Amino acid sequence: MKIIIAPDSFKGSLSAVQVCDIIGARLSETFPGAEIVKIPIADGGEGTLDCFAEIVNGERIACEVTGPNFRKVAAEYLLCGDLAVIESAQANGLPLANPKSAKDTTTYGVGELIAHASDNGAQKFIIGIGGSATNDGGCGMAAALGTRFLDKNGKEFVPVGATLCDIAEIEFGKKYDITVLCDVTNPLCGKNGAAYVYARQKGATDEDTAMLDSGLKHLSDVLGRYGINISDMRGAGAAGGMGAGFSAFTGAELKRGIDTVLDLINFDSLAESADFIITGEGALDSQSFSGKVIDGIISRSHSAPVLAAVGISKIENPSDYGLTTVFESNENHLPFEQVLPRAQEDLAACAGKLAQFIKSF
Repeated sequence: MKIIIAPDSFKGSLSAVQVCDIIGARLSETFPGAEIVKIPIADGGEGTLDCFAEIVNGERIACEVTGPNFRKVAAEYLLCGDLAVIESAQANGLPLANPKSAKDTTTYGVGELIAHASDNGAQKFIIGIGGSATNDGGCGMAAALGTRFLDKNGKEFVPVGATLCDIAEIEFGKKYDITVLCDVTNPLCGKNGAAYVYARQKGATDEDTAMLDSGLKHLSDVLGRYGINISDMRGAGAAGGMGAGFSAFTGAELKRGIDTVLDLINFDSLAESADFIITGEGALDSQSFSGKVIDGIISRSHSAPVLAAVGISKIENPSDYGLTTVFESNENHLPFEQVLPRAQEDLAACAGKLAQFIKSF
């Protein structure tokens, strides 16, 4: 019997690697002769670097870059020959922001990560952009890579969310061979755009949000004068508009993160011979089936039954979404603070139920 374990992280409690190890250990106890294939997955957000470190041969490179509040932070990326894998949250992640302020934070350090990797021989880049603390449309990142932003007086500056409206001219830097892992489809501006959907969790007030959306609209208009149309681009609003910024300033291609990862590991070939596939994440809800890890696994499972181990589930009929069954590690939906200390123990118990289900399947 062959069982594939391919989960996302349980955000804030367990990494995808830990989830694989916990479930794998219980399955190995129950099915000692089974082939257990562990594939920790990330779709561009938290854990992207760790995920790729498990599935490709590469060297972790440490460096110091500009954090979201313009203070230096320690970061790292993965170098695999001429390919660099970068998790942008290493430089502009929400946990790094103190204070959280969508209008004042920068993606400058993301550009520094790209430049550092380029200096070390990287020619191609895979970049996960989830988990950002920023709303600068990727302008900080672009500035670090040589793009110049000028105000109406011809003075160069590095735009943040609050100063996007001050951009009068842009002098573009060079292009890069970049694939951006993007798991959202939000446009850049408007009620479904970067500011209105995500800025509040980054410290923005209602007044800030309207201003930030106006700034992103201004950025879009300025880019339009250079023949760059990002106003209707799917995923442009990802990471505070960094999806748009990567496309406009570096020539990057935005792809659904989970598909890029599954292609890289040749998942289709693995799934064709699988008897069961186990996936999972911290909270299972309707958004899980809109381009996230679980959605990608289901869509490429071939004929193998897909089982899910999750922290909590907010769906009623798993089969309606393509899942055979779902088991929760936090069955009573207790507050996060209560379950965090016992997350590993609870997941092990959940994995035991999965194993028994497979045994009786």
